[in-house]
Amino acid sequence: MLLALETSAERGGVALFEGAELVGEADVAETERHAASLLVRLDELFARVGRRLDDVGEIALAIGPGSFTGLRIGLATALGLAFGTERKLVPVPTLAALALQADAHGLVVPLLDARRNEVYAGLYDGAGSELAPDLCAPLAEVLERLPAREPLALLGSGAELHRAALAAALGPRARLLPAEAGVLRARSVGHLGLALSARGGSRAPEAVELRYLRRAEAEAKRLALHRNAEPIPWVQPR
Repeated sequence: MLLALETSAERGGVALFEGAELVGEADVAETERHAASLLVRLDELFARVGRRLDDVGEIALAIGPGSFTGLRIGLATALGLAFGTERKLVPVPTLAALALQADAHGLVVPLLDARRNEVYAGLYDGAGSELAPDLCAPLAEVLERLPAREPLALLGSGAELHRAALAAALGPRARLLPAEAGVLRARSVGHLGLALSARGGSRAPEAVELRYLRRAEAEAKRLALHRNAEPIPWVQPR
């Protein structure tokens, strides 16, 4: 079985797969997004579907970009569940999993609110394959990098926040999806995790790195206040 964990975006949750079949899913509200709540929902899910942690062979994990705190909670939980076992982790890019929810055959632009007047943005096909590197940038810069003529499906909290600006800039090329479609689900992390695992994407737990795309807010504020300061070396957690 594959267990999927999503803690990078608004809702969060856990999902279980047997082969390619979704066995069950449980959501975690944003107000509950901490390690204890995630494990409580997981225990409830195991009880509901009649499975145990011992049945899990792999753990698919949304690795970001997204909430720094949420990402660390997800990784810490995955590492704890894999500790002392042979379980591998499958790192799943958050924006790639979100792109699956567009249910589109053309180009998909997942956008997450990164705050500080920026968005996390990606460009994917309908199967969640990356067509350009994910980035964190102001919306104007993201718009400049998008293909010039192709129709685009846009979704996510960043698309909701900038819905009017996107519609004005892209016109009829933009297909702005409903808000609910842009809330990342654990099942989407699991679906993409299964595909990545089949292509050799499983990793030893200690080899998994989170995809932040930018420095933590505290470090950004420090550099803004002290413009001659040297950045603190940014070492990805392992």
